[in-house]
Amino acid sequence: MAKPKPKTPKDYEQLGRLVSNIYESGYLDKGQTYKMSFIKGLVSGVGGVLGATIIVALVIWVLSFFKQVPVIGPFVNNIRHTVQEKRP
Repeated sequence: MAKPKPKTPKDYEQLGRLVSNIYESGYLDKGQTYKMSFIKGLVSGVGGVLGATIIVALVIWVLSFFKQVPVIGPFVNNIRHTVQEKRP
């Protein structure tokens, strides 16, 4: 498969004009476009938060296997102590 040639600024300008023409012609409903953009933004935000939560949880889980963690050891010990105090 041939490698596509890199896009130039002129190509991007032409693409922008084409998209603008589609909006101006009334082919796309602006309300529907705004609604879909809003939904995409919400889904993207929720996905980012869930992904970051999973990664942080995995890192903390892996670090929990070590008795002493170099560099961040005092910080981890403080968190461990706080969690143990809060347990019933």
